Amino acid sequence: MKPAKKAKPSKRVKLTAAQKAARRALAKIKRDENKFRNSAKEIFANSGFKYIASESKEFTFSTSAGERTTELDGVFVYENIIIVMEDTCTHNPGTHLAKKSIIFELALTNQSAFAECLASELVDFNTYHDANQYDFTDYELRIVYFSMYSVDTQYIDSANRIGFQIVERALTNYFHSLVKNIHSSAKYEILKFLNVPFSDIGLAKISGGNSGANSTYRGFLLPEANSSYPKDYKIVSFYADPASLLAKSFVLRKNGWITPNLSYQRILDVKKIRDMRRYLSENKRVYLSNIIATLPATTKIGNITTRDQLSPADQNKVKPVTISIPNEYNVIGLIDGQHRVYSYHEGIDNYDTQIKTLRLKQNLLVTGIIYPDSVSEDDRALFEAKLFLEINSKQTKVKSALTQEIELIVNPYSAIAVAKAILMKLARSGALKDKLEEHVFDDGQKLKVSSIISYGLRPLIKKEGGDSLFTAWSESAKKEDIIELRNTKSLESFVEFCVQEINSLLNAIKKTSPDGWKIGEEKKMLTPTAINGYIKCLRLILENNGTRSFTHYETKIVGIESFPFTDYKSSHWNQLGIDLYERFFA
Repeated sequence: MKPAKKAKPSKRVKLTAAQKAARRALAKIKRDENKFRNSAKEIFANSGFKYIASESKEFTFSTSAGERTTELDGVFVYENIIIVMEDTCTHNPGTHLAKKSIIFELALTNQSAFAECLASELVDFNTYHDANQYDFTDYELRIVYFSMYSVDTQYIDSANRIGFQIVERALTNYFHSLVKNIHSSAKYEILKFLNVPFSDIGLAKISGGNSGANSTYRGFLLPEANSSYPKDYKIVSFYADPASLLAKSFVLRKNGWITPNLSYQRILDVKKIRDMRRYLSENKRVYLSNIIATLPATTKIGNITTRDQLSPADQNKVKPVTISIPNEYNVIGLIDGQHRVYSYHEGIDNYDTQIKTLRLKQNLLVTGIIYPDSVSEDDRALFEAKLFLEINSKQTKVKSALTQEIELIVNPYSAIAVAKAILMKLARSGALKDKLEEHVFDDGQKLKVSSIISYGLRPLIKKEGGDSLFTAWSESAKKEDIIELRNTKSLESFVEFCVQEINSLLNAIKKTSPDGWKIGEEKKMLTPTAINGYIKCLRLILENNGTRSFTHYETKIVGIESFPFTDYKSSHWNQLGIDLYERFFA
């Protein structure tokens, strides 16, 4: 009997260069998606929250208000705080989010019943519940929806009404970086972001929220007569334990998530913190310089003996006092000394063995400025920004980009501030949606914006000249408000007007040539240089009293995809705009 012939191996199909490129692009997308999903989970897993296995577990949650069957992408717990997270890498997450919102709303309006459901369906949570002293009514539920791509405003507004948070890619990167830098100590900022009051956590919740409402320190009072600070601003100095400061402080990096348009970024330097932790561990010595901070108006100044609050009349002399600071998140603004405070963080390195004993000692000297009751949140941010500039503007270690960001808060009517406000809205609607870098933590393929703000938008919004949108704006009363720096509502109206005018042109270009409207596309229609060229073209339209409307632009720019954008280098945006105008509008 003849042996069977071996089957010939199938001939391998050779891929074309385009097919190889497509395969590499798909593999990169998959890597980016996995990185995003892992980052979302690591935010909680590496900051002190306990992981509860829930993936691929389908269960039904029933209440008198309805019934839904779902899976949960992630569940984490800290004390009595339950975190349910969902992640998506869908380019247009609105439909997916709308479906998930139904179960989210059902869970948030029936929190104790949802906790019971988790205990019956998830083994890990049942084990956790049995090992702790919480009743199901003690649990606080928070839901976070992580989206790799931006979410339309209408869905964000809907989420806010229901009561859960949407976290897009840049903010995911922000929290992931924060956790990577300060590990478990990041949980305080995360809990603040999730709107979990101090009084709702653990034993404080069980005791009715009255457990340790304040932390009290002995120190000295310096009244405004001695400090020359504004009326009713008090200055105190005291020694505080790093653990308390870690729980209560923020470091003026508010555009991580708080009021992004009234903020600036101060990112912790991980190498600097590592070096400082080595110093603490090896030398076990306190830092000799003081921490400069702002304290809330609810800070109480008391009699050194009785601790009774001093009357205003008793606060007009330098004297020893007690300082009682409320136990809440983000109430101490660190103006100077953030790295000294955060070098004491709850870490996972070898240094923490020594540092954890130092964390509880009152060994950091704090000079705190107490706000009067009348100061609003906006005024507080403005005061802190100016104070930071006073302390740091002469130091070479402070990057100019940071001081520029702070200047935007100090002078919101400046051309740069208005240009940036316009750009942030362009990044959220119209042809440039999801195309512009909005945040220092954007890691997607987005366009850099500094040149667009400086060379494109700033000349377009100047307060004089026929090529200015400010000149073209018909709202004379609101223009006067802006000139006199007296009405932010008028400023917002001008920003909206500018966004509409710019989008009319850009939307027409995108519609005429959708294939070329991609970052990295070989035609180079979508680059900072091209965008500055389009804006220069708009200025020429304004200067020559041209018709300005989407429908008009659409008829005029036919064939723009064949325009030689690649001939213009980064510094040639002005000539690009002139040539666009002469070819399509002259």
